[in-house]
Amino acid sequence: MVLRSGLRCAALFLLMMVPAMLRAATPPVPSSPPERVIDLANIIEPALEAQLVSALRELETKTTAQIVVLTVSSLDGETIEAVSLHTFGQWKLGQKGKDNGLLLTVALKERKYRFETGYGLESVLPDSLLGSIGREKLVPFFKEGKYGEGIAAATKEVLAVLAKNYQI
Repeated sequence: MVLRSGLRCAALFLLMMVPAMLRAATPPVPSSPPERVIDLANIIEPALEAQLVSALRELETKTTAQIVVLTVSSLDGETIEAVSLHTFGQWKLGQKGKDNGLLLTVALKERKYRFETGYGLESVLPDSLLGSIGREKLVPFFKEGKYGEGIAAATKEVLAVLAKNYQI
C-alpha cells in the first residue's frame, strides 16, 4: 500500500510539474527543434541566423555533433537550468550512443544563458571552458544589447573548439 501511495504522489507531482515546464518559456518552446537556431525572443538578425544555421548544419554533417541555439523572451518564473535541461532532454540532442549534443539557451528578460552539454562532448567542452566562453563572448555583447552578435561569437568559439578536436 505504501508503494502504491508513493507512486500516486510521484505521478501527481509529474502531472503538476510537466505543464509548468512546458509553459516555462514565452512563447512556448516547440516539442522538437525545427532548425538549429530557434529564436523565440527575436534577438538574432535574420542574416546572422542564416549564417549560424549553416555553420551548425555543416558541423553536424562533418562530426555528428549537434548544436542548437534557443532564445526565449522569458522563463516565466522557471530557472534557466530547469528550462535548459528539460528542453535538452526533450529534444534528445546529439547522436544516439554518442550523446554529443549541446544546447545554448538564452533568456532575454532574465538576462541569463546556459550551455547544456551531452556526456559525449563534456571532455571537449567542459563547464569551465563554456563558462569562459560565456563570460568572454556572450556577456560583453549582451551588456551592449547586441544579443545576436554575442550568440554568434560564442557559437563560433564553440565551433572552433569542436573543429580542432575533430580535426576538420
